[in-house]
Amino acid sequence: MKVSKPVRIIGWVFLSLAAFWIWYMVAADYSYSAVAGTYIFQANGEKSTLILRKDQSFQQVLTRQGKVERTQGSWRRIGEGGVVFSKEFLPIGNVQVSSDGSTYGVVQKYFFELIPSIVLGENRDHGPVFHIQLFR
Repeated sequence: MKVSKPVRIIGWVFLSLAAFWIWYMVAADYSYSAVAGTYIFQANGEKSTLILRKDQSFQQVLTRQGKVERTQGSWRRIGEGGVVFSKEFLPIGNVQVSSDGSTYGVVQKYFFELIPSIVLGENRDHGPVFHIQLFR
């Protein structure tokens, strides 16, 4: 059975719109479930694993100069892509902690706005970056 050209065109338009809608729903999502996951930072002799949970709690393991530190605390979203970690967060790199002890970061998405990373500090271009761990 041959499908007519107008039906094929309508099908391709519908399929394209559906694909765009699905992509947009994922790319625009900065909710707690979209940001939750395991993130890794590694630079300058420091390695940190950060596990963000949907219930707004986190666990962090930091290895620096042969010493291993473990902590847990809370995190929350602010604005569209901002995140704030409680005072228990172990700062990495040259990140400055705010006066109340919390640490600020920004969620940035890469690869067609689908894969999140967290950039810490005020400098979004040069701050330490936690990359999400996609595979274990």
